[in-house]
Amino acid sequence: MTSPGVRSAHDRQRESTRNAILDSAMAMMREEPASTVSHEAIADRSGIAARTVYRHFPTRGNLVGALWERIRDDTGTRWPTTEADIAPAVRAQFAQFEKHETLVRASIVASATTDYPVHGSAEGRAAFGQSLTAVTHNHTPAESQRLIAVCVAMYSAPFWQMLRDRGKLSAKEAREAAATALEAVISAAKARARVRKPRPTNHKETRP
Repeated sequence: MTSPGVRSAHDRQRESTRNAILDSAMAMMREEPASTVSHEAIADRSGIAARTVYRHFPTRGNLVGALWERIRDDTGTRWPTTEADIAPAVRAQFAQFEKHETLVRASIVASATTDYPVHGSAEGRAAFGQSLTAVTHNHTPAESQRLIAVCVAMYSAPFWQMLRDRGKLSAKEAREAAATALEAVISAAKARARVRKPRPTNHKETRP
């Protein structure tokens, strides 16, 4: 019997195989970013049987979700947790994009065929939704959704790439541009909320 807290040889082997599958997927994305990352393609590249790849990742959604988690961890991606954290966080995030430039650029190309940004976008919307609660309190749901969407877009690797390549900004200038843009958008949202009456609550009126 395996002691509590001690992983069995089977568990270690399973984790090793899972990591090997993801290592192969990441290598494929770096070297052939325009290629479709599929169970069969990973099997061909890694020498691991396709049925084994499917056993670890039964659906494409499972595979892509795990690939996003690996990209997120390898690029040091983290989301802001408060409004005050947004500008410092985007500066730090863009610095991580610079540090892992090859992987980040490959992942941007690969996003067209892997759909992994769906997972990253969901995390981003949740994080900004929480960070901007005080700002969006008096906004309509549609306005809140638009604000959060713009913030997630500005916080992204494609926005970093656009500032660097099309905007011809240095790494430092790109960081500051992203922080300034986010601050401006959030400031405008606050100003809009200040001139609006508070949104009505759902409390029923109490009669004397």
